[in-house]
Order: sequence, then C-alpha cells, then structure tokens
Amino acid sequence: MQSIVISMKSMKVNKRKYSINKVNCTSTLILASTLVVAVLSCHLPSIFAFMVLIVCWFSMLYFSHCLAHYLIGSILGIKFKYYTLSRSMLSKKFHFLENINIFLTLRLDEKPKGWKGFAMFVAGPVSSMLTPLTIVVISWTCHPFISKILLLLTVFNALFTGYFSSKYGCVYKGLKCLK
Repeated sequence: MQSIVISMKSMKVNKRKYSINKVNCTSTLILASTLVVAVLSCHLPSIFAFMVLIVCWFSMLYFSHCLAHYLIGSILGIKFKYYTLSRSMLSKKFHFLENINIFLTLRLDEKPKGWKGFAMFVAGPVSSMLTPLTIVVISWTCHPFISKILLLLTVFNALFTGYFSSKYGCVYKGLKCLK
C-alpha cells in the first residue's frame, strides 16, 4: 500500500492547456444560465429549490473567480497565456487537497507588479465572495428561509476566503505584487 501512495505522489500531473476564449465564454454562459435557473427555482417545492440553489450558489462562486481575474487583468493590460486545471492554493495547508486538480488557473505571460497585479489577483476572491449574493437575493423573493441559509453560507465563505486567501491564495499573491 505504501508503494502505491509513493508512486501516486511522484506522478507528474499533465497540465492540459485550455483556450482563454473558450473557458471565458463557457464560464459566462454558465453564470448566465445559473441566474436563469435560480429564478426558475421559484416554481419548485422548497426541498428541490434548496438543492438547485446550492448548486447555483457554488456555480457563482467557482465560475466567477477566474473570469474576474481575466477581466480586471485585461482591462489593466496584463497578458495571459491559457488556463489549466490545477490544485487549490489551500493544498499547502490542507494536504488532502494535493491531488485534486479541479481549479481553473490562469497562466500569465509574466508576473505582474504593483497595483495592477494586486488588483488582478484580488479580483478573483472578491468576485467569489460577492457573486453568490445574487443567488441569495433571487432566492429571497420566493424562498426566504433558503435565502437565510445561503446568506449564512455566503458570510462563512467571505470569512474563510478572506482569511485563507490572504495567507495562501490570490490575496497573498496580490500583496506580494505591492512589495
């Protein structure tokens, strides 16, 4: 068993390159579709609406993150190469995440410096903290109890993301750009 674990850790992950335009278009379509599905969940019984709205909430969190990096970075003149799937920066703290490569990662032409780099790096976590609020607002109109649960989840997400991103993630990288 130990040899299997060692060989799995020594395997290199094949970093497949994904087109920036395709990923951005797909992310935008998913985000738009998520909003439509969230609105349509008003016609569902509460238990089904809850399941649908949780998926919508996580979709807003996940698909807005890299898109925000790209949009702010592009506006500020930062150049990108492509997307890859990679592990979370939290894998430095939580080792069980080391082999989970499900996070979209933008690869840069060169490391940005100064306030432009800071703004680009911080855009992702800020987006991940704020965009799920759209699902909270939509759900409030027809499922106020579910909306309160989602609001608690959003507050927890903001606290979790704010803390860990400043230690290991995008905010940490952004702060390094200012040095």
